[in-house]
Amino acid sequence: MVKPLPKRFNPDLLERDGASFEVTFAQNNLKRLEAAILTAENDVRCTAVFSRRKRHVHVRGSFQTVVKMQCQRCLKPMDVEIDEPYELVFVEDEDAAEALPDQFDPVILDENGDMGVYDLFEDEIILHVPAIPKHLDGDLCHVAKTEFGELPKEVSEDKPNPFEALKDLQLK
Repeated sequence: MVKPLPKRFNPDLLERDGASFEVTFAQNNLKRLEAAILTAENDVRCTAVFSRRKRHVHVRGSFQTVVKMQCQRCLKPMDVEIDEPYELVFVEDEDAAEALPDQFDPVILDENGDMGVYDLFEDEIILHVPAIPKHLDGDLCHVAKTEFGELPKEVSEDKPNPFEALKDLQLK
């Protein structure tokens, strides 16, 4: 049965229930993400299934959202769809995170062993936002011509090649 995930939770207690969770929240709750996108007008939909493996609580699921970004080719707004799975391991402190094998992605809990739902998903979403967003279809980008006239003749033809002196250099 899918239940709503509380805004603040203890992963150890949720794992004991063994239930699936779902949460939907506004992008404007994710302040660091909000700084990387044009507008935070969409929702983020996340699913989470808690389980225990050996000594650690794991959470796996997926998140979906659409972020509004600026295309770096044409400088127009564009929508970037993010639909990604994730799997995270909860740990108590930095030392426990360092002790985990490399294949695990740790999440450090606060001093009470709790985690905020926004804190859980914000880093994962930011990791999937493209560093250089651009339209995948080149037809959507109408880039203006960037030529601004012709070079004067004295610049284009009469200037000596600065590398001309290197041709006489003998390499051993």
